[in-house]
Formats: sequence, C-alpha cells, structure tokens
Amino acid sequence: MLKQVVDKKDVRLEVVKWLTNAKELGLTQGLTVMPKKVFYKYVPKSRYVVDGKVYRHLTKDELERANSRLVHLINKLVLKNAYKRDGKKLVAVGSIEGDNSSCINLHTHFLLQKPDSYTTEQFHEQIVKAIDLSGEFEMSNPNYRADKDSEDKMFRYKVEEVTEGWSGYITKKIDKLELNRLYFY
Repeated sequence: MLKQVVDKKDVRLEVVKWLTNAKELGLTQGLTVMPKKVFYKYVPKSRYVVDGKVYRHLTKDELERANSRLVHLINKLVLKNAYKRDGKKLVAVGSIEGDNSSCINLHTHFLLQKPDSYTTEQFHEQIVKAIDLSGEFEMSNPNYRADKDSEDKMFRYKVEEVTEGWSGYITKKIDKLELNRLYFY
C-alpha cells in the first residue's frame, strides 16, 4: 500500500514537471474560463431575488462537458475542415480548479497549442469566438464596476501568452489533489 502511495506521488510530480516545460511542448497560449451559472428554481420575489429565479454553479461533471465542447469549438474554428476531414486537433491541456463547497468557484485553466499559421491576435479572436459560441462560459463580469474596478476585471475569461510561471500556476493544486482534475484533449 505504501509503495502505491509513493508511486502515485511520483507520477503527479512528473506530470507537474512535464507541464512546467509547456513552451517546449508547443503549448504557448493560456486560457482561463469561468462557467455561467445555470437556472435552478423559481422562488417568491424578494429584495435578494428580484426576478424570482435562483441560479446554481455548474458541477464538476457539467464543467467537464462544457470544457470538451469548448475545445471542440476551438478546433472547429481554428483548424476548419482539417479538423473534420483529417482528424487534426490542437493540443490542449485543461486543469479544473475550485470546488462548489469552498470559496473558490469552479473554473478551468487551459494550455493551448497555437498553429504557426495564426498570429497571436488572430488565435485569441478565434478563442473568444468559441467561448461566445459555446454559451456555457461567462463573457463579461456581471459585478464589474467601471468606476472602481480595473479593466482586466471586466471579462470572465483571460487569454494570454504563456509565461514560465503560468503552467506552474495552473498545476499548483495537482500535487495536493489527484490527477482527476487534469484533462488532455
């Protein structure tokens, strides 16, 4: 039993080390997305629930399906017919972070491969279009206040060039948790 625990810990550490070399693996773009809340039930109107609708956060299983759909849409928009016809896919690694029982809402960090034929701006445009088409992720922050918040808080997604610490950031929980929060697409 002790050997299994040691082996499992070694595997997690190897995965974390492997992902810290994301740029060498061709994973040059980072994406963070926050899922939308979904309708839960109607309740009597009150000062806390103006329209009588109560929303809940997505479960981990629902977020996994939403992530798969998002990666599918990114592949479809970026690779176009080569995705359907030739079965080509972009390499994507996703890490789900947060928990419905804690203070951190479920969200996903992705490491994505950018094709050489795309500039960074063109690739980012396609990712934003895929997020919008999926309909399962927040585009804008409903709590954003223009007079108090900085502009980076305006959106509920973030697309950026991967820096050295970024892949370490998205894998920070992996050495503490099981590998079941890490997805390879």
